[in-house]
Amino acid sequence: MNVFEAIAKRRSIREYQDKDVDDKLIGVMLWAACQAPSAGNLQEWRFIVVRDQKKKELLYNAALKQEHVRKAPVLIVVAADLETQSLRYGKRGELVYALEDCAAAIENMLLAATALGLGTCWVGAFDEEDVKNILQLPDFLRPIAIITVGYPAEEPEKKEVDYSRYVFLENYGKKFEFEFKTLHELIQEKIEEFRKFIGKKQKNK
Repeated sequence: MNVFEAIAKRRSIREYQDKDVDDKLIGVMLWAACQAPSAGNLQEWRFIVVRDQKKKELLYNAALKQEHVRKAPVLIVVAADLETQSLRYGKRGELVYALEDCAAAIENMLLAATALGLGTCWVGAFDEEDVKNILQLPDFLRPIAIITVGYPAEEPEKKEVDYSRYVFLENYGKKFEFEFKTLHELIQEKIEEFRKFIGKKQKNK
């Protein structure tokens, strides 16, 4: 699966099969996460892998009782080392760069999971202090997200997004005109071309 297929296929999965996820696959996801760019190459992201059911129950409560948090075979809590960023870049590093860097790492992780046949969901709604206490995080680490991981037990539809509504040229409001076709559209075109080719061949017989 190439990166474009992974981007197109990725979904937020909230229902999981009762099937364990091998540590090697989790390792690949974390490797992919650490290939993301980070301000000053500080790589201030930290990842806590959670498999213990009691701990998942506690995180479920901290995450406003979202069912997939306790049902997923694996949770990966992503935290940012605010101290590292603050020392180099001050307030902006703490408030902006640390969040951006973790977000980039998370997206890499989600795409890697998709390529591996796994499902994930990026959970951002939770009580930060509760999560810090549950995982015994030091004060300088801020929990950014809880990622649920497992084999999908659902196939949610993905709505097509009219990306042209959100893209501008030079200034806000000036539309950026460009032609782009989705993988599905390209495949349909090739199928249609093939049908026409076969049709011509049959006529010439």
